[in-house]
Amino acid sequence: MKTSSLKHPSTYNFKASIVNEIINKFGIFIEKSPENFEKAIEKDLEKNKIKTDLENLKNIAKTYKQNFPLLPNFTSTQIKDGFGNLCVMYDGNPAITLKLLISSLRTHNNIVFFTKNYIEINTLLIEVFNMISNDCKYVAKFASLQDKFSNNEIIKKQNLFDLVIYVGDKRAYQSVQNKLRIPSIFNGYKVVDVYIEDKSFKEVLLNLDKHAYANDIKVNYFDKTDLDDTINYINKYNLNDCFVVFTKNSKIAYKFINSLKCKNVFINKNPFVDYEFDINENQLVYTKHIKMKI
Repeated sequence: MKTSSLKHPSTYNFKASIVNEIINKFGIFIEKSPENFEKAIEKDLEKNKIKTDLENLKNIAKTYKQNFPLLPNFTSTQIKDGFGNLCVMYDGNPAITLKLLISSLRTHNNIVFFTKNYIEINTLLIEVFNMISNDCKYVAKFASLQDKFSNNEIIKKQNLFDLVIYVGDKRAYQSVQNKLRIPSIFNGYKVVDVYIEDKSFKEVLLNLDKHAYANDIKVNYFDKTDLDDTINYINKYNLNDCFVVFTKNSKIAYKFINSLKCKNVFINKNPFVDYEFDINENQLVYTKHIKMKI
């Protein structure tokens, strides 16, 4: 694994107006030069077998431009700033790459992506953002990608980073978390746990399976396990952020609702309607409360 050559964010000042300009210029670039992204997507398709949705990438840029104000970074009594250098461990989903690139800029962080998937499109996304940032005289390079690494190498060199963002299966995350000396954030995107008490929801289950297969989403089925055993197992290992229950028994439904420690619980519904990766940008900044008398 090569170490990153990123400048630490403390060496350059956060400028909200320039950050917004960089994001806006990226949106213009991807609209006016789609052929560059299409070529990268086709190259990745040969290896990853799943085609990146270019329109989705365009919409992500538009959404941040229109709907998300920047976090306040300074007041007379409170300072919010980025952690510094972020390490991202994930499956390479380009939508995640784009959202975290934008969030890294917006929270005054540098970011290093560790993945072996979707290398062409992820490299292009990162290069374009670095290019625009440099053209805007903000910072020459705030993001990079590493595709030759092992988890053990990341753990050995964790002193290079200030925060780890892990996206995926929580059991895999826990094996990494136990060896970390720095803060970490887990996001269970693309891993879903499903408990089936009633198999009559065939159409919803079929759609769930189709979407999961088409989008490389891992589904853990609990269809032959005891109700209490399932709840205890999920709560003990706190597996993922998304749990789906298929039942017509209201007592079973409310048992899960009241007992399960999970961020998102769906009852007899396909979880993949509007299913997208999201990150709370407040988790990417620290706050100093200033009390001073001179």
